[in-house]
Amino acid sequence: MYIADPKKLKNQNGYTGFGGIPGYVMTIIHPNNYNIPRFPALIAHEFHHNLRFSYFDWDHGDVSVGDYIIIEGLADSFATYLYGEEYLGPWVTSIDKEDLEYSIYVIGEALNVKGFGEVSSYMFGDEIAKKEGYQPVGLSSGAGYAVGYHAVQSFMKNNNVGIREATLLGTDEILSNCGLFSK
Repeated sequence: MYIADPKKLKNQNGYTGFGGIPGYVMTIIHPNNYNIPRFPALIAHEFHHNLRFSYFDWDHGDVSVGDYIIIEGLADSFATYLYGEEYLGPWVTSIDKEDLEYSIYVIGEALNVKGFGEVSSYMFGDEIAKKEGYQPVGLSSGAGYAVGYHAVQSFMKNNNVGIREATLLGTDEILSNCGLFSK
């Protein structure tokens, strides 16, 4: 656990984490009344990455937008399963319905885009893309996380699949059967 600079994590309400290396979970927090109750759900989210990456290879250079939204959507769905939707982070909850629909369209057109720099623009949104030197793609902060969460939730509901089973499924199966990107 690391103490965060609240200015640098303002879009995340002062907390974030990293669980992309199986066996390690890193959390970063500037404790406040919003994030303290959500902290267990953040740990569950990052722990889910440990689980997923124990079964599937993760290659930053070859990751696609589709891969990344499903990875994050599964992690947030796992956290929701354990703690409830009210503990979802702002990377999912800060996008309103209209912005979510727009984001689903933009991301749906880019599911096969590959490369961590390119994919990051879709996941993190334009504000972070500009700060990090990525090409902006017209998305709000956390758009990829929100779309991923809704894709996984839709997949699980439409196919009567729980998070345990969904965790072991491939990206293509979830994307093809979630119903969000049908043309």
